Amino acid sequence: MYDPLINSPPGPHNAPEASYWQQHTQANFPACTEAPEEVEFAIIGAGYTGLNAARVLAESGHSVAVFEANQLAWGCSSRNAGFVMKSTGRLGLSAWAERLGNNMARGIADEHQQALQLVEETLLECPQQCQRQNGGYLKIAHKPAAVEPLKQQYEQLKRFEQPVEWLSRDQLTDIISSPQAHAALRFTDCFALNPMLLAAATARRAAAAGAQLVEHCPVNAASSLGRKGVYLQTLKGLVRARKLLVCSNGYSSQQLLPDLASCSLPVLSSIITTPPLSQKQIERIKLSPQYAIMDTRILKYYFRLLPDNRLLFGGRGAIQGKNAADPVYARRLLHALHQTFPQLRDVNKWEHFWSGWVSVSLDDYPRIGKIKDNIYASMGYCGAGVSFTALAGQRLAEAAMGKSLPQLPYYQSQLKPFPLPRFRRLGQWLYYHYGRLRD
Repeated sequence: MYDPLINSPPGPHNAPEASYWQQHTQANFPACTEAPEEVEFAIIGAGYTGLNAARVLAESGHSVAVFEANQLAWGCSSRNAGFVMKSTGRLGLSAWAERLGNNMARGIADEHQQALQLVEETLLECPQQCQRQNGGYLKIAHKPAAVEPLKQQYEQLKRFEQPVEWLSRDQLTDIISSPQAHAALRFTDCFALNPMLLAAATARRAAAAGAQLVEHCPVNAASSLGRKGVYLQTLKGLVRARKLLVCSNGYSSQQLLPDLASCSLPVLSSIITTPPLSQKQIERIKLSPQYAIMDTRILKYYFRLLPDNRLLFGGRGAIQGKNAADPVYARRLLHALHQTFPQLRDVNKWEHFWSGWVSVSLDDYPRIGKIKDNIYASMGYCGAGVSFTALAGQRLAEAAMGKSLPQLPYYQSQLKPFPLPRFRRLGQWLYYHYGRLRD
C-alpha cells in the first residue's frame, strides 16, 4: 500500500482499502470533478480535518476547494475503528498538569469536550446517526500489574471532573469475560460509530455550506508566492489560492512538503474482523455492541462488537507500507484476539483485514496552525483523532482566517522535526520490540 515516506502522493483512482466499512456501508458522499482555477482557500485532504475546515471557511463566506487524491475520505477517515474518545494524544491530563499546571490541563480537557460536541452536531446530519453505540469507552487493565496505575489515572481524572467510572474486576465480569480484563475505566460520554458514515455526513455539511470537494485530484506541487498566495499543480490543472491548508495527517507525502513530513512518523494500525459470531459465542465472551474497548499495553489492542455481531480487533501492523497486506499481521491480531478471548479459539479465520496510517509526533501531541507563508497544517493526532479532528479543522480554518486561537500547546508551536529522520523506521522497530517485551 501507499507509504508516505517512500512513495509519490497516491492517486488518482487508487482502490479504496478493502475494509469492513467499505464493504458494508452505503454512504452518500457529495463530490465534484472539476478543479477551480482560483480560490481563496485550498485544502489538501478530504478527511475529517479537511472537511471540517472547509465547512467552517465556507460558512464564513469564503470560497474554498478541497483536493483529494482519491475518493473522499480515502485515508484513515474511512479506515479507523470508529472510537469517539476525548483522548489528549499520548499525554494524559495528569502529564499536562505536571508540565504546565492544572489550569492548562483543564483547558485541554475543555477543548476535547468541545471536539466531542462538534461530532455530536454532525451526527444529527446522518439519518442513521452514524450507527452510534452509546455504552462508553472502556480502558481495561490487561494484567494485574496494570490495575494500580489505572486506578491512579482514575483518581487524577476525577480531580479534573471528567465523566469516568471505576470498574473493579467483579464489576467488569458483567461486561466482558476475558482473562485479560482485571479492572477498567469507563468513560461514560464516549461512544463508537461507523467512521465512513461520519465522513460522509461531514462532507455533506461542507458541500451544503458551499465548499467544492474535488476528488481524484492529487496535488503534485505546492509553492508559496508570498503575498500573491499559493500556487498548486494538480492533476486537473493549475490552481491559485490565497492560502493552503494541509490536512493529510499520516498520509502526508514526503515529496510534497518534506519539511512538514519530517515532523511526523507514519505508523500503520491494522484491523481484522471475524465472521459474525453466533449467539453462543457472544454469550461466552459477554460482550455487547455498546462498548468500545482498549487495553493498557504499550502496543495497545482495541476491539468492539459490531452491530452485525462481527468482532473488530485492531493493533499495530507492519512498519513499511509494502508489507501492510502480509497476512502474518492478520494472524498476529487473530492470535491476540484468542489470548483476549480464549472462548473464541474456534474462530480460526478473519473476514476483513486492512490498515491505515497514523501520524505520531515526536512529543506525542498534535499541532494546528501556520507552518510558513500562506501554508497551514494540522497533524500528529497519534491515533486518537476521530473526535479531535472536528475541532482541529475548525481551529485550522480560524488560524487561516487570522483569528486568535486558545492559548493551548496545540496551537502555540509547530511540530518538532524528528532527529535523523531517515532512521525513523529503525527507531520504530526498536520501540516495537521494547513494547512487546514490556507487554
